[in-house]
This record gives sequence, structure tokens and C-alpha cells, in this order.
Amino acid sequence: MSMPKILVVDDSRTIRSIVERGLRNAGYQVITAADGLEAIELSQLERPDLAVLDICMPFMDGYGFCDELKSFGEPLSSLPIIFLTSIESHALELLGNSLGAYLLKPVNVDELLQVVESVLGKVAGDRAREPA
Repeated sequence: MSMPKILVVDDSRTIRSIVERGLRNAGYQVITAADGLEAIELSQLERPDLAVLDICMPFMDGYGFCDELKSFGEPLSSLPIIFLTSIESHALELLGNSLGAYLLKPVNVDELLQVVESVLGKVAGDRAREPA
């Protein structure tokens, strides 16, 4: 069984590298993008199981990425999202938790891995409960 594919989207090469390395070391397949536009293209081509997403990025921010995904229908419209951002906001935390999760930078790789496992586990549980 192949490990889930995770899309990491952040305009910071350093953050992308740290997150990618942590996820790969945990056995996940990882694809990366530097902005929302690139992430949309990769989402359509690669069909990730989860996205770890920054909010503030050039060309298309995290909000635009989420809006664009909705227009593609299933399965992309229900792609779980983990917001990984430096923006501390209760409204953003609520939105992030409704889509998957919300974590503040600086990234703690161990915490991120726990959240990734939790979100993927919830998605798998939700899919198992769907009628056939």
C-alpha cells in the first residue's frame, strides 16, 4: 500500500524544505509548490491526499487556492487542508479546522506529523462510513 501523497505549498523555500524533509522521513510522498497557482496545477496532475498550505503567497494566496479547488468538484473540492501560517487569527483557525487543521509557524515537524496523521485518519474514517 502506498503512503499518502502530500502537497506542500509555501513561498518560503526554507519552510518547504523543512516540511518536505520531515514528511519524507515519515514515509509520505511529497510534492511541493511555491504559490497557489503552481499548487492548483500540481493538484490536478498529482491528485494529492492532503495539502499543507501557507496563506500569504504571491500570484495566488491560500484562500484563492481553496476557492479554486472548490470549482473542480470531487475529489479535489474536498481535499483536506492544513493551514501552516504565521497569521494568528481565531477566524482563520476556525476555517482551518473546518478544512483540516491550523498550525502556526515556526513549524514544529513532530507536531505537524501528528496533525497530518490525525487529519488523514479522520478522512479515512469518514470515507469508510460513506454508503457504497
